[in-house]
Amino acid sequence: MLSSDESFDLIIVGGGIAGLTTAVRAAEIGLRPLLLEKGTGVEYPNNSRFSGGIVHIGFHDPYRPPEELEQLIHKLTSGEAKPELAAALAKNGARLITWLQDKGGKFMRFNPQEGYRWCMAPPRALRAGNDWKERGPDLMLKRLVLALAELGGKIQYGARVTNLIMEDGKCIGVRGLCDDQETLWKAPYTVIADGGFQTNPQLYEKHIGANFSSVFQRGGRTGYGDGINMVLEAGGVVNNSGNRFYGHILCSDAKHNDAVWPYPELDAIATAGLVIDANGKRIVDEGRSGVHLANELAAKATTEKLFAIFDQDIWNGPGTSARIPANPLLERAGGTILRASSSEELAQIMSVPSETLNQTIMEYNQALENGSLDHLPIKRSELMKPWPINSSQIMAIPICPGITYTMTGIDIDQHAQVLDKSSNPIPGLFAAGATTGGLEGGSDSVYIGGLIKSGSFGLIAAERIAHLQGKSINIQYPKRIGEDSQQSDQASVGIKNASRSEEHTSEL
Repeated sequence: MLSSDESFDLIIVGGGIAGLTTAVRAAEIGLRPLLLEKGTGVEYPNNSRFSGGIVHIGFHDPYRPPEELEQLIHKLTSGEAKPELAAALAKNGARLITWLQDKGGKFMRFNPQEGYRWCMAPPRALRAGNDWKERGPDLMLKRLVLALAELGGKIQYGARVTNLIMEDGKCIGVRGLCDDQETLWKAPYTVIADGGFQTNPQLYEKHIGANFSSVFQRGGRTGYGDGINMVLEAGGVVNNSGNRFYGHILCSDAKHNDAVWPYPELDAIATAGLVIDANGKRIVDEGRSGVHLANELAAKATTEKLFAIFDQDIWNGPGTSARIPANPLLERAGGTILRASSSEELAQIMSVPSETLNQTIMEYNQALENGSLDHLPIKRSELMKPWPINSSQIMAIPICPGITYTMTGIDIDQHAQVLDKSSNPIPGLFAAGATTGGLEGGSDSVYIGGLIKSGSFGLIAAERIAHLQGKSINIQYPKRIGEDSQQSDQASVGIKNASRSEEHTSEL
């Protein structure tokens, strides 16, 4: 086994936004970090690079006052988020944006909605497919890599970490494979930032759903769950966060047509109309959010046909509402859209029982008209506006749930320190990003913001390690909305009005 003879203050596992932020912040404080990334080349894949680049807290401006953001997170998660994590994110989210700008990151606003206030520039083009090269997130990661090199930090590509080195209950380094050779790296602190476990069938079926093959991988496909497995072996625990994931509804053609994923997502259409199975029946509550709907469909563990049922009004309304809209981009990219002049004709095209589909639509329309959606066999919520379905202009799209990253993960405290089963920090061990839990998910599958969570806790982890090393740290918090800051033109919307109405917009 090879052993690195270089001396490092901390080891970071994973080169996404969480890992790179940790490494660069540690280096500028005066620590010597080593970042281990299993990918190779300057465009190694990960969810951060493939993301839409929107930086938000629950689709609200991170420059709101921290106490407002804490209340927002509490409201959106129905109190299920760990209060200390919510407070840490609310306090540091805006600082992350300012810090990234200082590293050369560019941001723009391309939509009047508050959730779009901070988007890494340039944004994705308005087209279907995986258009990420030279877009904001890709450029941001490349800038951070350059900043790390300029500050004297080191990146080792082609390094997959497989084990933590524990000594007397403290993490003192890691083992893994580097260029197919077993290698050992030692440092007094280790930060796990290798993403979620969305591409690990065993972990997925243990923590998320019973059938791994029922979901489509719409992210970087690099989240194997190595970090979680290593932490569990070291005595850490998983914060289940409701056993949920962040994802969206996709056209099922994504399984054979790369032009229709990760965009356009079909959340706005599916939550406005109906979702039915091969029997022509509703199987879920469509009315909460697209992320929630994706989770509910994944929990059904079915690989049978699923369809979003809607009409021309939905297609021309909600179907055009996303930044990268299904109408008209899905059809242009070759996605399947079925059209008919009656529910009977549509059922024949879909190969589902005609009488059942017609009854499902009639029951729904009648309940919507009578205000009795909660009396349907499967209750229909109204957090997302339900639309009537006109059978003379009826349409359908074959769909599947798409998973981006898991929101269940390693239990940490407000300092990004990994906790054991007694909620005590494991010495020398930290975690940040999608590999962690406790902030997102919950019973409603609430999405708070992957990029901002990852980057903020990367800053926190680096600064906590520097503090433990006895380093002097200068932390500057930016001015907030209402404090005569550069963001003062952004109107502050009352927390009482916070809802999930913007959740069809997406970061990835």
